[in-house]
Amino acid sequence: MNKHLPTILLGLLAATFIGNVSAATLTHESISIVGSGGAGGTGSTASDMIFSSYSAVDGWGWAGGAGGVQGSLSKTNTGANALAANEAFSFNIGSIVDSLNTTYGAGNWNVANASLSFTSSYSVQNNSRFGIGSGTFDIYWVGNDDWAQSKGTPTDRQLNPVYASNAAALQSWAGSTSLLGSETFAVPAGGTGYVSLSYNLASDASFFSDILSASASGTNKETSFYLMSTADTLGMIIFTGGQGQALPTLSFDVVSVIPVPEPENIVMLLAGLGVIGATVRRRRV
Repeated sequence: MNKHLPTILLGLLAATFIGNVSAATLTHESISIVGSGGAGGTGSTASDMIFSSYSAVDGWGWAGGAGGVQGSLSKTNTGANALAANEAFSFNIGSIVDSLNTTYGAGNWNVANASLSFTSSYSVQNNSRFGIGSGTFDIYWVGNDDWAQSKGTPTDRQLNPVYASNAAALQSWAGSTSLLGSETFAVPAGGTGYVSLSYNLASDASFFSDILSASASGTNKETSFYLMSTADTLGMIIFTGGQGQALPTLSFDVVSVIPVPEPENIVMLLAGLGVIGATVRRRRV
């Protein structure tokens, strides 16, 4: 028997399994929401500051130059409590996915190391709808992309996402959800000015599948996020087109998908190793 055969077969077997552990990074993608600066609440489908109750001024939602995630005890420039609010974002990912499928082939790439970034501020704003304060919040992927900001009416929120204070209430509107991160926004003592924030998102199958199945020509063009306040003291403004700040951005690595070996090939390799073992045992007898 060829004395190198055991080494060759062992090498092939190792490559069979080790080769599937890592995947090469093909490129990096980033996409921002459509800016809502100056929209003033006129039906944005890219961002929505969702209020806990209807107000005569803003209705159920707001989409001006900024949004916010805040509890009812966040500090405002008037000294009054800000209305509790969550924030929704929609990223029109379809054309990017189409381009990646053309370049690498559908099924030959996957998503990794996703993150969500945006610009906030440590300063109390000159707009009393926005609060400021330290606190916690959750980042969710939501399966419902069929939403839009509008004022609505006291009895009809129209297409505004539901204001939710827990996962069950959110899911009743979203249909499907995935918690991608539980984060803290901390305002330092005496802190002022703008701050760039970035949060790593969990590698969630539903979230990644939503991206991979997107297409500019299909029914799934976007992927949506919902940021939920989990502390009454939280006051985190998020610029969505105002004051020239960077827009909320979804980023991720595009990695190669290494085909899994056919089962019969693995069986043949294992069988070959069995023959080697038997041969070695016979020679020792």
